Amino acid sequence: MDLFKTERLAVRYLKESDLELFYDMQSNFKVMQFIKPKMNLEESQKELNRFIAYYYKNNFNIWAVTKQETNLLIGICGVYENAKKEFEIAYRLREQFWGKGYGREMARGLIQYCFEETNIELLKAYVRTANVGSIQILKQEMAYKYSFVETKTQQEEQVYELRKQDWSRLLVKKKNAPK
Repeated sequence: MDLFKTERLAVRYLKESDLELFYDMQSNFKVMQFIKPKMNLEESQKELNRFIAYYYKNNFNIWAVTKQETNLLIGICGVYENAKKEFEIAYRLREQFWGKGYGREMARGLIQYCFEETNIELLKAYVRTANVGSIQILKQEMAYKYSFVETKTQQEEQVYELRKQDWSRLLVKKKNAPK
């Protein structure tokens, strides 16, 4: 069962049979370099099981992103309540799907899902400044707020946010714009 769809993508719950493609993503240094260390197969299995276990809680959801035509895992996305009690979006794609517009499509669909299907009023995103690809996506979908050096990693990060009311206004503007 799909949670939501975009033009080319479908988002569903992760399942154990996703392990091979999930591991392909988690073991890739380029994918993981701005998130956490790349993972071996056992670590990937534990992370996948952890994400699946979160479905029984209300404050953390990471889902599978698939291409509609194949139903194969191309990445993950989700929203969770972080340590600051903010609802933070997250996403990542397997490297072979970079540069095709899937990241932006996934982020836009995730934001729409959060605002239309949940009671979330404010979404946040944290991204390392060196992660240029994600920053390009976030600049198009959310508002930049500030930068800071993260204490644990000593890496500079940028913070983006989007309020439901601002998102709704943007939708109305786009709908009423001349074609």
